[in-house]
Amino acid sequence: MDLIDLPANGKISPFQKFPNALEEVFREGWTNNADVLSQLYTGTPALKTDFTRTGKRTYQGAINDGINSLTRYYINNFTDGYYHDCLDIATLKLLPSSYLKPRGVLTPIKLCFIGLLVINYLMRSMLSGYLMPNDDSYSIY
Repeated sequence: MDLIDLPANGKISPFQKFPNALEEVFREGWTNNADVLSQLYTGTPALKTDFTRTGKRTYQGAINDGINSLTRYYINNFTDGYYHDCLDIATLKLLPSSYLKPRGVLTPIKLCFIGLLVINYLMRSMLSGYLMPNDDSYSIY
């Protein structure tokens, strides 16, 4: 497509960079595609997208990867039943005559959200004095 100039020897390296504008568009498209596929497959965005976009690993990217990894762990261990059921149906391990275990009212994900809400409430109440001090503490006199 003549998007890049040929080197003097006429051979193109597979690692040759595109012109800057095209390189940015390519990296952005590649990363967006990775995020979409990863979201469909794992339920979270792709890992190490900061490196794919910029060519550098960042502190914020490492934090995002940690959050995504923890989210994947939770999804795979507690909420992935629907996907496993779909695979079982596709491989004929789950049939219309199969017995399904009834679920209780409090599923693991509901218990987790309740726990997070309780922890959030307790942390806010304990830290409210530190995060939002009284107006008296700032008085000069």
